[in-house]
Amino acid sequence: MSIDSYEALLKRSENVLSKSNLNQQRLQIPEPDVIQEGKLTIVRNFADITDMINRDPRHIAKFLMTEFGIGVTIDGRRLIINRKISPDQISKKIQKYMDSFVKCYECGSPDTEIQKVGRTYLLVCKACGAQHPIRVATEMQKEENTVEEGKIYTVEISKIGSSGEGRAFLRGVNIVVPGAKRRETVKVLIKKMRNNTAIAEIVEREQQS
Repeated sequence: MSIDSYEALLKRSENVLSKSNLNQQRLQIPEPDVIQEGKLTIVRNFADITDMINRDPRHIAKFLMTEFGIGVTIDGRRLIINRKISPDQISKKIQKYMDSFVKCYECGSPDTEIQKVGRTYLLVCKACGAQHPIRVATEMQKEENTVEEGKIYTVEISKIGSSGEGRAFLRGVNIVVPGAKRRETVKVLIKKMRNNTAIAEIVEREQQS
């Protein structure tokens, strides 16, 4: 495949992926409405936030309790935190929750749901169909921006694009793999990168048992 062909495929893939991210742009999470009462922090619009995220308030409360290392209580539509916490700190933790449990790891859409398969919890995207085991945000941050042009990586093809090309996701990068099949594991050479999209070429296919 010529460089011009890689450029054309890369541009087309970027356009498709940018369209799949429109839902993410439309999701506007309310800023925490916080008041302090003595040593307590009360998030008065906690239910509004959880409704927008479309996740169980108890799951989000448990996440915040673990992150802050302090007890929390759901009181109607409010959340009570047993320590003084700033609105900015709460916003950052909610964003971390979103990155781990809401946003699709592949296309970034918030239109997802959590499914349990055996002992594994999967984040299933209704927008692009991707399914990935849930990872904590710190794991994803360690992986960011480490896919490089000219290097070889092993990826699993999660879906097939509109032009028949394989699609994979690795370390924050959408990887387009012409000639690959869904659920196939392949070693690929990154030929061209732009932003968070890469065009790759298969160098080895994993032998099926």
